[in-house]
Amino acid sequence: MTVSSRLLGGHRDHPVLGIVTFTGNLLLMTLLSAAVRELVNRDYPLGEVLLLRYLFANVFFLVILFSTIGLAGLVTRRPLDHAIRSVSGVISLGLLYFAITRIPIADATALAYAAPIFITVLSIFLLGEVIGLRRWLAVLTGFVGVLLIARPQAGSWDIGVLAAAASAFTGALVAIWLRKLSSSENPLAIGIYYNNLGCLVCLVWVLMSGWLTPRAEDLLLLLAFGLGCGLQQWLLTVSFRYAEASLLAPFEYLAMVFAAIVGFVFWGEIPSLTTWIGAAVIAGSGMFIFRRQQKTMKSDKPVEPVVIE
Repeated sequence: MTVSSRLLGGHRDHPVLGIVTFTGNLLLMTLLSAAVRELVNRDYPLGEVLLLRYLFANVFFLVILFSTIGLAGLVTRRPLDHAIRSVSGVISLGLLYFAITRIPIADATALAYAAPIFITVLSIFLLGEVIGLRRWLAVLTGFVGVLLIARPQAGSWDIGVLAAAASAFTGALVAIWLRKLSSSENPLAIGIYYNNLGCLVCLVWVLMSGWLTPRAEDLLLLLAFGLGCGLQQWLLTVSFRYAEASLLAPFEYLAMVFAAIVGFVFWGEIPSLTTWIGAAVIAGSGMFIFRRQQKTMKSDKPVEPVVIE
């Protein structure tokens, strides 16, 4: 999730540092996705990998909590909204990690970044927003990009493709509920509730599916994965402290490029031409939707881009 700059003492105008840390966050997210695939390839259950992710991220949030606002910051009158946001986030991340183990990492990343398309559609029903013709055209264009990457044949869809698309859909639910919660809830509390529920869900998952005791030769990868989860959260937090969301939004789609590079370096995956075209269409559609939404927002607060968890 995106942790607002309110956690760290307010926004400071240092756009270059904001862009650098945000880009570092995207690169690290891609490397963490690669670590997930490698751990699953080494027979570690996906639930166990997710549990480690949430445990390490939770440590990050708890350190900030006790060094800033304390337990009083967790008081809420909206437990149901927190639950919906948290469950959607856990499902979205789980589906993305599953997709990464089944299809090329570049394809999974590009499909997951279709979330703004789903946000636009869902906001009609969940937020009561009115969508103009231009944004509808952008939505339809974005879906064309999804189809270019998915390349369904004879009406069939790869399960990895379906998982990545479902991750984008549930990620859209996350973004909408973050918008709902941000009007009254501390963003730090939102993060802690989410990561704690993620720990609980994944712990139950592990108890049901089994636990593989980490092998000595895998300890370095597991440690790097855990530390990377915390570092990625920190970089994301710092980036929004030093730069506005509207400045950082165009850089978000660098994740697709990073995913293509990582997929090639580690697994020899070369994205097809249709994947590149589809990714460009999705990115263009998402940026158009973002800009149009900024113009139609009545408040002065910029719309935050969707960040893959």
